[in-house]
Amino acid sequence: MVASRNALVLTIGLAVGVGCSNTPPASSPSTNEAPPQPAPTAAPPLPEATPPATPPAPPPGTEPQAGTTQPGTTPSAPAEAPLTDEQILAVLDASNKKEIDEAQLAQTKAKSKDVKAYAKVIAQHHTEAKAKQAKLVKKLGITAADSDKSKQLTEEAQSALEQLKALQGADFDQQFVATMIKDHQNTLDFLDRKALPNAKNADLKAMVEKDLRPTIEKHLKDAEALSQKLGPAGAGATGTQGGAQPPAPGTKEAAPPPK
Repeated sequence: MVASRNALVLTIGLAVGVGCSNTPPASSPSTNEAPPQPAPTAAPPLPEATPPATPPAPPPGTEPQAGTTQPGTTPSAPAEAPLTDEQILAVLDASNKKEIDEAQLAQTKAKSKDVKAYAKVIAQHHTEAKAKQAKLVKKLGITAADSDKSKQLTEEAQSALEQLKALQGADFDQQFVATMIKDHQNTLDFLDRKALPNAKNADLKAMVEKDLRPTIEKHLKDAEALSQKLGPAGAGATGTQGGAQPPAPGTKEAAPPPK
């Protein structure tokens, strides 16, 4: 009986041992599978841009100094220096010479009698103005001094004279009168904006205000009236010579009377 119990216990123990030995081993990772990738690391945040330092505002009641610019503004051109009395005289000399040269040319090349008469007056008046200015310079004991303005005027005078020399007849008349209008407008502008405000000598200012300016203004009005009289190129010039006027637009020329 005891032997049978011991045999049964041995049999059960063998069975349990066999069952434990048949348990499948834990699966090992496959050598063909890719190893797990580490989790991506977030990129460090970029540093924030530091705004440019804003210059301190000037105290109330103060203005920025000349030649400096404020943030966000475009630098302005430097202010033009006022002309001296000597420089004003040089500009007036160049202006008189320009008018005289152009008027003398018109007296020989102009086709219109009215244009020739106007050119004669221009040459005479500006020659007189040049002589008065020479006396004033001698009285004051100063010498005319060139500036950018007087140099520019001299260059423009040469260019205008060359253009006039290349023209003939009515074309010359029209161009000469147009040049006179432009010249005298520019001279008036110079007298009002540069000469009168900047002249220091009382005699020079009086000559500009009481002598030159009224004369230049009359020359301008006479040139504008002459331009209106000439009309389109060639029309006025023919009429002033006593020739037949062209028929009005849209009309037929009358047939000559039968002989």
